[in-house]
Amino acid sequence: METQSRRDAEKCRREFAGLHSVCRGGFAFSSSAPLRLCVAKIFLLLLLASSAFSQQVVQPESLGYKLVWSDEFSGTALDAAKWNTGYASKVHPLGCNHERQSYAPENTIVRDGHLILHAERKAREGVPFTSGMISSHDKFSREHGWFETRARLPKGKGMWPAIWMLPQAKIWPPELDIMELKGRWPHRAFLTLHERQANTWRPKSTGKEWDGPDFTADFHTFALEWLPDGLRWSIDGIERHRWNGKADFGPMYLIVNLAVGGDFDGDPDAATPFPGEMLIDYVRVYAK
Repeated sequence: METQSRRDAEKCRREFAGLHSVCRGGFAFSSSAPLRLCVAKIFLLLLLASSAFSQQVVQPESLGYKLVWSDEFSGTALDAAKWNTGYASKVHPLGCNHERQSYAPENTIVRDGHLILHAERKAREGVPFTSGMISSHDKFSREHGWFETRARLPKGKGMWPAIWMLPQAKIWPPELDIMELKGRWPHRAFLTLHERQANTWRPKSTGKEWDGPDFTADFHTFALEWLPDGLRWSIDGIERHRWNGKADFGPMYLIVNLAVGGDFDGDPDAATPFPGEMLIDYVRVYAK
């Protein structure tokens, strides 16, 4: 695109040179339509160049971050020193958000370099589906940094994969949703902050629904840069949403889960494929 831009700019320069101008007060004016067209063309090219620059892929190392914690899921079993396979006590109880799954340790599988969260039509604890999740509560948490996960998501109505964070202090809100997806909309990622409001338990929720590729067809990277004065959401290394404000939420831990049914995407229907699986390549945390 840079080469084409230079060619177009040179063409415009030649067109300018051939135009008849009248100088008034030191400024050149022309009533020529080609001049106006050329100026518009240059403006458009500058816009395209600016857009291309903003679309550049950013790696956390290029911003001065260093890896401080990770799981590459390269073994044969989940690392119990890093993860739990259920929520912290009294956090997100069974049936919260009218979800229809129960989480079982055996549905959290490490195989072939991936973590697999396996959702199936299997009744457990009074609900019709069984699925898998991981949570780093009481094992790893931090305030501020770059939090990144590479994953392939499941499709089908009622599938609710999520990568998110909750306070180690076991309070709610705040909540940082690095990524949520409705299985019936496989191209749309939900990037959300739920923050505390005065005099109510209800959070103030702000975020963005970003339409991109089919996140169920291949692996994609979902990241949150958490700064003292704001939040930056990235997908595949490109910033897709930002929030500016005081972001001193205290240390927070990571959750990766595959919920089934509930308020977000409704319950599965006959077309929802089972079993459904969320594959995670890695979870990485960087800090400065």
